Amino acid sequence: MKIAVNQFLKTRVAFAALLTSAFVVLPVWAAGLSVLKTGFYILVLSVLMIAVRLCWSRIFMKTIMLGFGLAVAASIVMNESASIVTFGVRATFSTLIFLSLLLFGNPKIYRVVVVNISILLVLALVVEIGFRFLVQAQASSQYEIIELFRNDRNDGPGAQKEVSISTDSSGFRVTTDQPPSTAGRILIFGGSTTFCGEVNDKDTYPSQLQRSILNTGFKMRVENYGKSAATATDRVEVLRDISDLTAEDVVIFYIGVNEAGVGFTQRDVPVQFIRKVPELGTALQKASSYSRVSDFLFRSFVFGGVSVTEQSKIDAVNQLGQALGEAQSIATRAGAKFVPILQANLFTKEPKSEYDEELGTMYGSALETVVTDIYERMADVVREYQFAGDATGVMNELEVSPYYDWHHVDEIGNQQIAAFIFDLLLKNDLLK
Repeated sequence: MKIAVNQFLKTRVAFAALLTSAFVVLPVWAAGLSVLKTGFYILVLSVLMIAVRLCWSRIFMKTIMLGFGLAVAASIVMNESASIVTFGVRATFSTLIFLSLLLFGNPKIYRVVVVNISILLVLALVVEIGFRFLVQAQASSQYEIIELFRNDRNDGPGAQKEVSISTDSSGFRVTTDQPPSTAGRILIFGGSTTFCGEVNDKDTYPSQLQRSILNTGFKMRVENYGKSAATATDRVEVLRDISDLTAEDVVIFYIGVNEAGVGFTQRDVPVQFIRKVPELGTALQKASSYSRVSDFLFRSFVFGGVSVTEQSKIDAVNQLGQALGEAQSIATRAGAKFVPILQANLFTKEPKSEYDEELGTMYGSALETVVTDIYERMADVVREYQFAGDATGVMNELEVSPYYDWHHVDEIGNQQIAAFIFDLLLKNDLLK
């Protein structure tokens, strides 16, 4: 009987050591530690805790074990420097290991601590259950791992390549293969998706459009007036400064993404505190797969949270309408033709590949909902113009996704855009 009781006590102590070690190491796992290393560190700490408990009455041995525990903490911190990057977190983790060993050695104090932690865990469980009823499930944005995801897939554009970017004296992107003499110009205005900073000069969609025009016997020159983050309102001011616009020219506004962005705000960097403690952002991201509370906190304070109102959507659409109206007036006064085109993005691609679906979830489902809504409203504005085009489906036929993110594309994606614009201009008899 006595042997059985002793065996039970030893088993209970070992189980308590495992649970305590797991509780201590869990924050480091959340900060980026692999499952294999997490299990190893839990076993090491469990052995230390049992050793501290067994020699608690011997001051010399207890001191040695506690010192050994600090050495283990320092070793973990050094070995996992990629996950534990800030001094405060390193110090906190080391202190947590030391305190857990200290408390585990004293059964009376340990029981008090366990009871209080258990109460906190029950309260946390109640909050989690409440969040699962009250907060809709979201796919959390992946903090700083979109690039890693893209690099590891062969059904997308792959890793971002080193590219050659040339600009003219005014800072506009160079369009290659321009003819020495022209029968008019095609002036393309847009944001970063027109500037095309992801590809070489020859692979921007304006450059690819230029080659298609020349290869079919036309003589028009294509000029790229794209700029990162520019909206239609911003590009109208650039168009206004072009004094040599003529009746031989065609003015294209390739718009949509930045104009929709006027209607909402998406968090793309962590709040200040989390920027100072990046382990917390990573932990919230990792825990968001299991906890609705963590998912909510991650989207609210790290990445992907979308702020939008009905009025902000209306304002965005009205701003686009005003900008397009002004652009058409400027073009019409010079006798030029005006062609607004609603651009493609990841959320307009149908059907979506597995790559597209997984990439989309990294931005949070709220972004797709908001962008889709504003796009539907903007489409009504764009189609009012005589030569308008809807390019939202130009990526639909591609088996390998061209998307680096939710709107920038590779050279194949730009080829699709160039082909669409060429066909649109040809259909409307605007090529010369």
